[in-house]
Amino acid sequence: MAYTEGEITSLRQASGRVAGKVALITGSTSGIGRASAVLFAWEGAKVVVSGRRTERGEAVAGEIRDRGGEAVYIRADMTREEDIQSLVKTTLDTYGRIDILFNNAGYMMNKPTMEITREDWDRYLNLDAYSYLRMMQLTLPIMEKQGGGVILNCTSLAAVDINIPDNTLYGFMKAGVNHMSRVIAAEYAGKNIRVNTLLPGLIETEMVRNGPNGDRYDFIKTMNPMGRPGTILEAAYAALFLCSDESAYITATSLVIDGGVRGSAGV
Repeated sequence: MAYTEGEITSLRQASGRVAGKVALITGSTSGIGRASAVLFAWEGAKVVVSGRRTERGEAVAGEIRDRGGEAVYIRADMTREEDIQSLVKTTLDTYGRIDILFNNAGYMMNKPTMEITREDWDRYLNLDAYSYLRMMQLTLPIMEKQGGGVILNCTSLAAVDINIPDNTLYGFMKAGVNHMSRVIAAEYAGKNIRVNTLLPGLIETEMVRNGPNGDRYDFIKTMNPMGRPGTILEAAYAALFLCSDESAYITATSLVIDGGVRGSAGV
């Protein structure tokens, strides 16, 4: 489980911040995506949980339903075009609309520049960049037809000005998604469709905690003025804000959630 039971039970009283909206969240079987799925449902959304791991996905959707929310799980490998198309079609068939798209699927790899292969490039491009584009290409016409919507793309603090060794490919792809999001936001602002990006810094996720770079994790934590990593629930609340009507005048914006790392001395 990527978050503690205490975090979930400590959710603030629901106020219907996304009540009645259909939220499609990719990569929501663990980490920030999972916390966001639970939180969005808590705040009234009908949530589509998506990811490759069926057992986990069904567990997340089941947890939401057990709490009185509405959710379905749709299995999708975001590197497969047929899965991407099926995910959007099944969501539309199930709920008739898509109000929120939260592109959160991703893969983290730290590798020295001289060791990056074409296989690495293709894998990263397909999952961390191209899948985001395809999901937007498929959902934008739906949102335009229904009169509006919100897209949030999860990238990373590594996409801006945090230069960490062995982060060449990861940072490059995330930076590309940031720029792509701003361009699409400009294209669709007049159609009542907002597009923003969420840039997490060090967040206590399963992927980070169980990754092969524990020393890197400890190093980044020392850079944080708050002296701790963020929680997935803290990241989920930031995502909720950007996907709710509270941020109705915010588009083409990147929200950094990093505990002050960007503003600290020497960064």
